[in-house]
Amino acid sequence: MWGGFSTSGRRLGGLLGVFLVLVLASGSSLNAAEKAEQKNSATPKDSFNLILPYTDVTVGQGQDVTMDAEVVNRTKNPVQVDLTLDAIPQGWEVGFHSRYPSYPVRSVMVQSEKSTTVEFKAKVPEKTKPGNYEVKVTAKDERGTTTQVERVAFRVTSKKVETGGLKLTSQYPVLTTPTGQTLKFTVDLKNETNKPLTATLVAQAPEAWSVRFKPQYGDTVISSIALKENATETLSVEIDSPVRAQTGEHPVTVRARAGAFEASTNLKVTLKGSPDLRIGTRAETLNTSLTAGKRTPVDIIVGNAGTAPVRNLSFIASKKPEKWAVEFKPDKIDVINPGEVREVKIEILAPARSIAGDYLISFTPNSPDAAAKSVEFRVTVSTPTFWGWLGAAIVAAVVLGLGVVFVRLGRR
Repeated sequence: MWGGFSTSGRRLGGLLGVFLVLVLASGSSLNAAEKAEQKNSATPKDSFNLILPYTDVTVGQGQDVTMDAEVVNRTKNPVQVDLTLDAIPQGWEVGFHSRYPSYPVRSVMVQSEKSTTVEFKAKVPEKTKPGNYEVKVTAKDERGTTTQVERVAFRVTSKKVETGGLKLTSQYPVLTTPTGQTLKFTVDLKNETNKPLTATLVAQAPEAWSVRFKPQYGDTVISSIALKENATETLSVEIDSPVRAQTGEHPVTVRARAGAFEASTNLKVTLKGSPDLRIGTRAETLNTSLTAGKRTPVDIIVGNAGTAPVRNLSFIASKKPEKWAVEFKPDKIDVINPGEVREVKIEILAPARSIAGDYLISFTPNSPDAAAKSVEFRVTVSTPTFWGWLGAAIVAAVVLGLGVVFVRLGRR
């Protein structure tokens, strides 16, 4: 009995051992498969992906197409992706641009496991024939490990396509001002959707220019605005140009963006030169000394620090002591160009019997091109030696006379 039981136990133990071996082997296979799968997921085949959200669009003649293209880095290292365009229809403007500010780009550096968004823009010429067109987009990392090709199809129609979203317009898009001044444009921003939107406002202007957005009524500087459904808001766009800005036309682009919706309008600032008249002396002082009764010359310099010429410049003594004579030589200058400096001589004559002391003379430059700003000149007057002795004699005589009077009164 016990012998039979021993034999059966051995058989049962053997079967259990085989079962445990199979279970362990199966677990090892599963672990190996999981590790292989994790390894494959950690090292993707493609180093990046280019995502173009719309690859088949309908657009009207003369319209623009703008979409956000996303470059996604699938690796744990930075990836540089080059973007090229082929098969562009003749006359079309197609390219990738940075978002704000907008510059053409041909290569994108994407950080580890991050994404970078660029704008794909296409402008369809007005005279494009209706039909189907295609643009080929090729993205390739610098190491050559991944290449992705996309094709964007354009169905061009003869009618404008209603895009909805945002609309930005300006009734007076071109304004003129002298350099260094502030211009105020008025733009209308319309929400053409049936839902509220919050639009971000940005501007692209020449370097060193300043652009501010404000409500139509108010002085608060804003960078975004909430729009009700199907509502329009009027905004003030203030643009400051540098004093040294070149004359001519300068474009300023204003953009509004709310999610996938974007609108822009082009403003134009026409700068005309502005004169900047400066008056002084080489010693950088506005004072002089003279002797009464003697004509005294004073040299001043007149310069134009602006960006436009000063024409038909003349001078007048707008304020001077009575009976004084003030002459300018020359008394008229035909033109002073930007950056030019001219010398003017002022001859001042104080009457011979003037009392010694300080006096003020104001003279004003007159020109139809420059605002008149009076300049004050301080003049210190001294008397001639003869008149000085005569004055001293008179004072001595008065003192002596007073002494004699006091002596006589004292005796009485």
